[in-house]
Amino acid sequence: MKKISTILFAALVTATFLSSCKKTSSNETTTVSTPPFQIGQPISPGNLAAGAYKGTMTTGNTYNLQGDFTIPIGDTVLLQAGVKVCVSPGVTIIVKGVLISLGTPSQPNWFTSCGTTKVDVPSSNPNSDPAFASPGILWTGINCDTSCTLCDLRWTHVEFTGATFLNTEPFVGGASGSASYSILFQRPTGDLIFTDSWIYGCDDDCIRIQQGRLYLARNTLEKMGYLGGDGLNAKHGSQGDMAYNLCIGNATNSTKASDKGSGPYVECNINMYNNTYVNCGYRQASPTSRGSDIDIEQGARGLIYNNLIVNCRNGIRVGDGQNGIPMPDTANVHIGNNYYYADSIREINQGFPTQAGTWTKISAYIIPANITTAWNLNLSEPFYNPPYDDSAYSAPLSAATANNPMFDGYTLPAPTPTGSGPTYFGLGCINSAEDGVSVKGSTFTFHLVSGSPAIGKGYTGFSAFANIANPVTADVKNAQFAPIVSAPGVDIGCYQVNNSGNQH
Repeated sequence: MKKISTILFAALVTATFLSSCKKTSSNETTTVSTPPFQIGQPISPGNLAAGAYKGTMTTGNTYNLQGDFTIPIGDTVLLQAGVKVCVSPGVTIIVKGVLISLGTPSQPNWFTSCGTTKVDVPSSNPNSDPAFASPGILWTGINCDTSCTLCDLRWTHVEFTGATFLNTEPFVGGASGSASYSILFQRPTGDLIFTDSWIYGCDDDCIRIQQGRLYLARNTLEKMGYLGGDGLNAKHGSQGDMAYNLCIGNATNSTKASDKGSGPYVECNINMYNNTYVNCGYRQASPTSRGSDIDIEQGARGLIYNNLIVNCRNGIRVGDGQNGIPMPDTANVHIGNNYYYADSIREINQGFPTQAGTWTKISAYIIPANITTAWNLNLSEPFYNPPYDDSAYSAPLSAATANNPMFDGYTLPAPTPTGSGPTYFGLGCINSAEDGVSVKGSTFTFHLVSGSPAIGKGYTGFSAFANIANPVTADVKNAQFAPIVSAPGVDIGCYQVNNSGNQH
């Protein structure tokens, strides 16, 4: 009897299955759902003690890192969409293998100090701002060792990093007492991909690329550096693109290329295009000549096009070889079609920075014509080393507030923030429903409106570096981990009027 029942049950299941698969009409379509990608076994959510980990953090779960979290050589940790990683104070994430975070627009991922509240208003005092000071800078950051072959973060928040290493950590660059970065990458044949993501707050450099292939694009980068430090800082052995990023309230140079370093690696070669920089450079105490938006120096090369620079302390900086710092590879530095706006005459006069330590390129900017005339620049020179006396070239007062790029959600001239001096001015000022994301329609947004003089002024006669368009590593061989590469845009800045570019 048991045998007969089993046969009947099997027949019923088969009939039901066939019936459910049968089309009932010629218009019926079948949709096949794709399960979330998974590598290895799931990592159980909840509290994670210090130790080595591999596998998948699963959708919708929270993971509390209570000690150093290490991904060994040959292992991978993957985050599905909608994962929150709460990192305890002083904890370090060490990547010797592979780290992949597959957030989505509707389900971003988080590496953060849970319970710490962001402050986005521009009048904040950095000495008490959680982006920099207690209770901020709570954990160190994501530290990729020289063995890390791939760090791929997309639609992912990284917040409140930069804590000092309390002990010497087991990776290159983790010396006790040194400041950490939000993300450190240092493998010349490895791939760092950081796209459509967010960084909020750090003490020193935010992303430091000692060596590696990189693609850093369409991100929102807010309050990078406390009283110094750069935003995206690439060194000797680094090649790739920094494109379509919104950089706001950063301490010093927001995007930087420097061939500083040694070893048999490639020359630092970075394309910086279609980025938007707002209120940058005002927390750098010394030296004051730093670019505050774009900086290229020490033998580096690259293309710098289509960037929108608004109310930054200085213009584009090309190092001039003084103070023992080598010149960049000027024969291979190409700059043009960048757009400069400033509320004050002081900032206009620093469009071509006057302090010692800076050259710049005459074709660097699309700016009001009367400024170039007033400066009486030597247009025969490929690079311009300006006089260090501001009075030697002063732009007319009418230059201030000229060329308003016309943002959809940020009024120019900007309101004067409370407080005074570089310590208080130029902090971040993004504020919206999603905790710092610049979404169209929120309090402060930076899309160009119809009639903006920055529309259609971009140069597209070059290509993205895209040297990691198909990353293949010893650990992960899967084309889905390649970045979506954005070509140069026809409009100045990170937001294109056809809704391409930065999607925040």
